Amino acid sequence: MEFAKVALAATLLAATTAAPTLAKNGVERVPTKIDWQAAKIAAKRSLARDPAAVEKFVAATTGKLSYIELPVLIFGSDAKMETPQFGSQNSSYAAFYALEGAQISILGSHSVLTGTEDLTEHHKATAHESIGNGADYNLNRYGAHYTIRLTCDNPIKDTRCRKPDFLQSVVQTLLVVNGANQ
Repeated sequence: MEFAKVALAATLLAATTAAPTLAKNGVERVPTKIDWQAAKIAAKRSLARDPAAVEKFVAATTGKLSYIELPVLIFGSDAKMETPQFGSQNSSYAAFYALEGAQISILGSHSVLTGTEDLTEHHKATAHESIGNGADYNLNRYGAHYTIRLTCDNPIKDTRCRKPDFLQSVVQTLLVVNGANQ
């Protein structure tokens, strides 16, 4: 449990400390427009589909959701995970789930980087990306950006981190919980 809190704090710290460096290089973080109408519809469907997971998560966040400026995604009961550790700032959040031999996080943000014309892509990006000790699954919904990050204690042997099947299956369970614009 303590590892989860440290990992969550490190994730949020990394997301915020990069901003001054970006500004010096002419890169800015710009808020995106959230489609709250679509998110509200999806949140109602999520509550109807998996009320236990949504209600348990909302109760565990103790009011933090009212400050988050983007729809929050969590895993549904079908993913067979406990309620996540949760940390947030106004424009981003991290939900951290501890698994047997692995960790999985949902990182959400409602901003994009501008002024990145000089950056060069070295490969074609796909939704599922290997990151060495795990994998990322990236998606955009309702105008927000999300990364589902899986890291494994033993990525060589753990097929969840080497093959896309596991991440694709848990992404199918995602539920929407509205943030500040409920």
